[in-house]
Amino acid sequence: MKRIVIVPDLQVPYHSRPAVRALARFIEDYKPDQVACVGDLIDMPQISQWTKGTAGEHTKDLHKHRNEAIEVIDMLKIDVISRANHEDRLFKAISSRLPGLGGLPELEIENFLKLNEMGVTYAHEPYLLAPKTYLMHGDEGPQSQRAGATAAGLIQRLGGGCSAIIGHTHRLGLVPKTSMVGGKVIRIDWGMEVGCILDYKSGGFRYMKGMANWQMGFGMLTVEGKTVTPTPIPIQNKSFIVEGERYAW
Repeated sequence: MKRIVIVPDLQVPYHSRPAVRALARFIEDYKPDQVACVGDLIDMPQISQWTKGTAGEHTKDLHKHRNEAIEVIDMLKIDVISRANHEDRLFKAISSRLPGLGGLPELEIENFLKLNEMGVTYAHEPYLLAPKTYLMHGDEGPQSQRAGATAAGLIQRLGGGCSAIIGHTHRLGLVPKTSMVGGKVIRIDWGMEVGCILDYKSGGFRYMKGMANWQMGFGMLTVEGKTVTPTPIPIQNKSFIVEGERYAW
């Protein structure tokens, strides 16, 4: 049996540090076979299109955020990270503002976050995480306000006959899609969204004005042969519970 923990959007430095420390304790105790992240692990607001032409471009603290993100990757023992729109900011900022720097290996996301040094895979395409189960970010198709529905919709973009595990929506949900012929269940695919671990009161979320349909949490997969069981784990009341064990802060 294989056990996989799915880390949600963290958007360092806007992550909830106490919650991340609790997740790190859980991973240390649980000892999963693999830890995967849906992406948006780092925010990089300094090079976002939303800060262009504002004081946010001149804070000179991207290196601090990058170093904290590297520490978080190590803390959570992450093995693979999906490409995501926030990590894409590095390439987009270089290509639109300083194209002459394009192609420098130091500025490729794998080297910028020291993923190669740490033995972490950066998946530029949907990543086969378990049998017919793909890790993606979630921005690859239309978005739904209903938790789990965005992931379920991405199953069709993958060609059907598979499951999708995503982030991006900041929602926690699980939606099944059953294929049945003549009263016989051929297959049940799952779209799972793994929520987020964010500090909602941080300056990075001023735009939501204290209101959003987001849920804190993370995901887990249990794999036995070809059977993959997805489980969303909610984080609420400054705690979460897995298999009867409570982790709190």
